[in-house]
Amino acid sequence: RVRVVGVDRDPVAGAVMHMKTLLISLVAGMSMLGAPSLTLAGEPGAAYRALPNFELAVGEAFPLDGLLDANGRAIARERLLGKPVLINFYTRHCAPCIKEVPKLNEVMKRRGELKVLAITPDPAAEAAKYVKRHGLKWPVAADAEVLLFNRLNVQAFPAFALLDDKGRLIAAVQANQLGGEDGHATVAGIERWLDVQLAPVRK
Repeated sequence: RVRVVGVDRDPVAGAVMHMKTLLISLVAGMSMLGAPSLTLAGEPGAAYRALPNFELAVGEAFPLDGLLDANGRAIARERLLGKPVLINFYTRHCAPCIKEVPKLNEVMKRRGELKVLAITPDPAAEAAKYVKRHGLKWPVAADAEVLLFNRLNVQAFPAFALLDDKGRLIAAVQANQLGGEDGHATVAGIERWLDVQLAPVRK
């Protein structure tokens, strides 16, 4: 099991963070290669495994304060409330994250009842390059290594969290549970998970 710890911004610490992020992405990729076949949600016995060791419990408020976009501007917490929020955790070193971008854009287009946010440990400049290079249309909160690694204990990418309209955690899941046997998330897999998690909220 890999645990990534946030570090101060000095050259040595930056190199350590870079290596740890590479390692955590490698672990995620290896797990996807060996990902088991998934029972589709809605079938008898179907279930999603919660994100391992995630430090936020269901019903707790997600720490939305202090987020900065890829241009270094503050993302107002109020902008993210009022509708359920789908959050994607990614890093530029993660091949499955890159492969997922078109699916994320399609989900955003199809699910107007949701707000979306991508959160990355990558520095703002690298996050801006990623958005431009891969065409990600989601709002991005960059330079969030302390939030992801220290406060939330995210251990592999890509992953998702879903919040209710007041910013409280509904569920968090590894992306390799939301697709086919190749372990990559699909639009259908993401939407199926969303529908299962949001069904109790809509009642």
